[in-house]
Amino acid sequence: MNYIVICEFDGRGFEGWQSQPNGNTIQDNIESALRRIQNEKIAVVGVGRTDAGVSAYNYTFNFKTNNKIKDKSLFLHSANSILNKKIFLKSIKKTDEDFSARFSCKGRMYKYSMYNGYSPLKRGFVWQTNYMIDYDKMSRFISDLKGKHNFSTFCRKKSLIENPIVDLKEAKMTVRGKSITFTFIGDRFLHNMIRFIVGTSVYVGRGKITATAEELINSRDVHLAGKLAPADGLIFYKAFY
Repeated sequence: MNYIVICEFDGRGFEGWQSQPNGNTIQDNIESALRRIQNEKIAVVGVGRTDAGVSAYNYTFNFKTNNKIKDKSLFLHSANSILNKKIFLKSIKKTDEDFSARFSCKGRMYKYSMYNGYSPLKRGFVWQTNYMIDYDKMSRFISDLKGKHNFSTFCRKKSLIENPIVDLKEAKMTVRGKSITFTFIGDRFLHNMIRFIVGTSVYVGRGKITATAEELINSRDVHLAGKLAPADGLIFYKAFY
C-alpha cells in the first residue's frame, strides 16, 4: 500500500531533507518514526531535496507499507508524538501504487522572505538586511527570469550533474513596508538556485550588479551572480500534482 503525506517542518538545525550518514535530516527522522509505528523498514520518497536549514509549509512525501493504516488519525497522532517537535505530519491518505512524490510532481512552489530592517521576532525565518535598495529594479529583475532557461548561472557548478534547464513558471516579488516576499514556481529547481537568485536581486537593487536577467542567464557563470542568500528565509510552500 502506498500513502501520501503532507508535512510541515522547521528546517533549522537539520542538514536538509535527504538522508545523510549521521541521520540529522528530516527524512531520517521521519523514517525512524514510521519504522517504529509500522514495525517494518520504511523508505520515504520526498518531493525534492532542500538545503540545510530550509523549512517547509506543505512538503509532500510518500511511502509504501505492507501494513494497512486503518485509523489515519491515530497514525498521525502516534507519529507526531514520536517525531522531533520541529516536524509535524499534517495529513495522510492512500494513493495509487505508482504515485511518487518526486516523479509525479508537476511543479513546486517556494517562497523566500526578507526583511529590510531588524525585528527580533522575525529572526530565523527571514533574511534581515539593512540596505538602501531600489525595489523596482529588483522586481523587474525577478520577473524577467520567468521562462524556460539554462539556470546554471544560479547554481554551484559542482552540483550541476544533470539537466540545468528549469521552466520557471512564476517569479515575482511583493513588498509590504519593510517585508519582501519572493514567490517562485517551477517544474524543478537547481541546488541553491533560489537563494542565488534572491541574493543577486539584492545586488541588482543596490546597484552592485548592472547586468540584465537575460545577460546573467546567458553568461552561465555563477561568479557573476550575487551573494548566496541565507537559508533562513526559504520555505518550500507546496507541490503541484
